[in-house]
Amino acid sequence: MKNIPIFPLNGAILLPGSNLPLNIFEERYLQMVDYAMSNDRKIGMIQEIESSKTLYNFGCIGKITSFSETKDNRYIINLSGLNRFKKVKEIESKTLFRILSIIENDDSVFNKGNFNYDKDLLFEKFKFFLQKQDQETNFSGLEEIESDELVKFIAMACPFNVSEKQMLLESKNINNLAENLISLFDFYNNEYQNKTSIN
Repeated sequence: MKNIPIFPLNGAILLPGSNLPLNIFEERYLQMVDYAMSNDRKIGMIQEIESSKTLYNFGCIGKITSFSETKDNRYIINLSGLNRFKKVKEIESKTLFRILSIIENDDSVFNKGNFNYDKDLLFEKFKFFLQKQDQETNFSGLEEIESDELVKFIAMACPFNVSEKQMLLESKNINNLAENLISLFDFYNNEYQNKTSIN
């Protein structure tokens, strides 16, 4: 077990091998970044159960790989996803930010193996979903991204709700993540088509 400062941020997940840019401006999280920078540069990204301050049981450890401070005293950082973790308990602390005792997973297999999902199918469902959600996105160049990077990008970028984002975070591996994404796209796309046919 280890202790780690956490950044509870609903709607934002970090996956092993991915990157998450963050704009830090609240005092408690500025202190959290200072704490991480003076130690091992690691922060736990985790979500709260909706309408609650209760944390989900699983999050992902990110390491600060870039850091800059703006003139108006904000921090611009990048977190590189390492391993997912399981929450053990929250540590009592005098800090403004929260600290968890965690068990770190070995997610070395998360990005390995044969990618047996249909990349073109996933990408088409992704585009249809965003278009029906009235999300303006420049798709130029996305199709050229490697399969493992694409599926993680889509999972992190899509405007799903908190519980759906958590399901994606807890996927067993890249292929399972792709399967979960396709299931979500099918649900929302079918819902849209049903509404259209009724109207």
